Amino acid sequence: MKSESFTIPVVSFRHLDTPFTKSGYKDYFAVVKVKDLPDLAAWRRINVRHPKLTGSVPKKISNGYKECPEMFVFMNRGIVLAVHSVSFDNKTNEMTVKMTNPAAHGLLDGGHTYNIVCGENDLDFDQYVKVEILEGFDNEDVPNLVDARNTSNQVKDESLMNLREKFKPLQNAIKGKPYEKLIAYSEFQVDGDGNAKPIDIRDVIAILTAFEKKNFNDSVHPINSYRSKAACLTHFRDHEKDYEKLYPIADDLLRLYDTIKLELPELYNTARGSKGDVSGGKFGKLTGVTVYKGNKSTPLHFIGKETKRGVPEGFVFPILGAFRAFLEKSPAQYRWAKGIDPFSMIKGDFGLSLASTIGTFALDAKNPSKTGKSPLVWQACYQTAQLEHLKRKHSKTA
Repeated sequence: MKSESFTIPVVSFRHLDTPFTKSGYKDYFAVVKVKDLPDLAAWRRINVRHPKLTGSVPKKISNGYKECPEMFVFMNRGIVLAVHSVSFDNKTNEMTVKMTNPAAHGLLDGGHTYNIVCGENDLDFDQYVKVEILEGFDNEDVPNLVDARNTSNQVKDESLMNLREKFKPLQNAIKGKPYEKLIAYSEFQVDGDGNAKPIDIRDVIAILTAFEKKNFNDSVHPINSYRSKAACLTHFRDHEKDYEKLYPIADDLLRLYDTIKLELPELYNTARGSKGDVSGGKFGKLTGVTVYKGNKSTPLHFIGKETKRGVPEGFVFPILGAFRAFLEKSPAQYRWAKGIDPFSMIKGDFGLSLASTIGTFALDAKNPSKTGKSPLVWQACYQTAQLEHLKRKHSKTA
C-alpha cells in the first residue's frame, strides 16, 4: 500500500512532552470536528476489534453523541491514531498526519467511536471528538500498545448481579415475551449467531426505576433513570424488594417506553400545530433528534417495531416517569389504577399534553440532556399526570 497523508483542520493541537520524546516516541492530542475526520477505511488493520453499530457500547456512544452536544468531547475517550509523522501549521490550524505502513499505522483504538460518529450525518449542529496521535512506534511496538489499550475493564456490576441471580425474578416475570432472549444480563452476552444482544439490562433497570414509588414521591423524582444507569443499578441493589412489586407489570412498562419513542414525534407535531405555535418547527428539527433516511431506522425491541426518528432519551424518560402517578399498590404489587390504559392514553389527549410540555422545555434548552436532567421537566410532566388522574376520578364519581 502506498503511503497516505491527511491534512485535518483542528480546534486545538497539543504535544504531550514525556521523558521519551528524544527516543522518538511522541504523543499528541487534537480536538477535531467530526465532519473533518479523514476516511480511514484503508488504515484499520491494527485495530484488533471489529466494531459494530449494534449492542450496548455503540448505543451508549451514539446516545452521547446525539444528546450531549457540549459534553461528548469530554465523555468519550475519542480515537487513537498511530502514524509515521504528524506536523501542525499554526497559521492555518491544520495538522497533517502521514501513514506509511498498515502493520504499524492507522486507527489503533476507538473503532466504535469512529464508526458511529462518521455514520451519524443527520445532526444539525457541529460535533467534536478527541484524537490522540502516536508517532515513532514501529511494528514491534504497536502490538503492545494495542494490547494495553484494549485490556478488559473491571467486571461490571451487572455481571456480578447476574452471577448472583439478582435478575432471576425479573427474568421469570418476562418469560415468554418476544424480547426475552434479546436482553444481555451481563457483559458480552451474544445470541445464537454470535451477535451482541441488543438490550442492556441496565436500560431495563432504568425503565423500571422510573416507576419506583417507594423511594420517590410527588416532588422527588427518579431522574437517575435517565441520568445514570450505574446509579440505577445501585438503587436496584439496595431496594430489590421494591422492584419486585413492579415485575407483574414489567412488560407494560417496557412496552410503554418504546411506545413513547414511537408516538412522540407525531404527538409533538400535532400538539404544536393545534396551538398555532410552530416556532420550533417539526419534531425532527429539535436539537438531538435524528431523522433517518433510506433503509436506516431504530429498532424498538420491546414492541417489535422500528422508527425513522431517533428520539432522545432525555425526552422519553420524564414522560415515562409521569405514568408513575397512575400506579396503585395492592398488598404485594403495583398495578394500574382502575380505568387506566397507558397505551391508549399516550396516543390520546394526555399524550398530546405531555408532548407539548416536553416540546416547550426542549425548545428552550436546545439540549436533550439538560431536558432529561431537569427537575422542572420531571415535575411538570408528573403534575400533568396527577391532574389527569384526578380528572378521571372526578368524572367517574360525578
